[in-house]
Amino acid sequence: MKDGMVQDDAVYRCIGPHCGRLMPRRVNFCPWCGTAQQAVQPVTPVLAKPPAPAPTAAAPPAPTVAPTPAPTAPPPPVPAAGPAPQQSQAQGLARPPSQPQSGRGIPPPPGVGRAAPAGPTPAQPPRRAPIRLRWWIAALAALWLIWVMVRPEGSRIERRMERAVALAVECKARDAQDELIALRSTRATPEQLRQVQQSLNKAAADCTRAEQRAKAWLDASGAIKKLRRARAYDKALARLAVFTKRWGEDDQTRALRLEIVDEREHPLADPSRNE
Repeated sequence: MKDGMVQDDAVYRCIGPHCGRLMPRRVNFCPWCGTAQQAVQPVTPVLAKPPAPAPTAAAPPAPTVAPTPAPTAPPPPVPAAGPAPQQSQAQGLARPPSQPQSGRGIPPPPGVGRAAPAGPTPAQPPRRAPIRLRWWIAALAALWLIWVMVRPEGSRIERRMERAVALAVECKARDAQDELIALRSTRATPEQLRQVQQSLNKAAADCTRAEQRAKAWLDASGAIKKLRRARAYDKALARLAVFTKRWGEDDQTRALRLEIVDEREHPLADPSRNE
């Protein structure tokens, strides 16, 4: 009877100064005030001397089991020291291998990193086949053929235009007209034909004037020659001045004038007069 009374008296009391209520078993927190029971000290029987409380070690649990446990918060789980390496090794095996980190400024290879596609990429549309070299060669050959057919025609037309003008300048009016007729049957433009016609007209006028001047010079030179024989140098110079005023002066007229002046200034002895 006495032993049972001692067992019933082994109870616990809240360490809170404002609470101090009794508890049937050792708990971490007081169910009434919620004070943490860190230094819980069991109430020892009257006959036994209570042990001195250790500053760091907690008191051993009571041998008796309370009939109705009070609702308490579950303590935080403490990982065991033994199976910790095995658990970390198992987690390391289950964890997928990490991707290699790329250096700063170096893009990751395709299919790695954030740019890696999450799922299968859709099929790309078929690309257009590049143009082969033989097609480029065929195009260049066609352009060269067109140039051969068109460009020489233009050059030929220009050469015929120059030839027609040259013939007209040489006072070959018939040949120049034949070239102009041949140009009209080619691809010469109306502007080109008009230019050739104007050049031919101008050359024909120059040729007509040249013919008239040549005829007038023939008459004037004969008259001047007779006056020089008669030593009428003043009349000869006057006849030459009339010619140059009408047809212009050239190297031939200037040379003839110097000869007349020289003969007038330095007359020679006439053998026919026995001088």
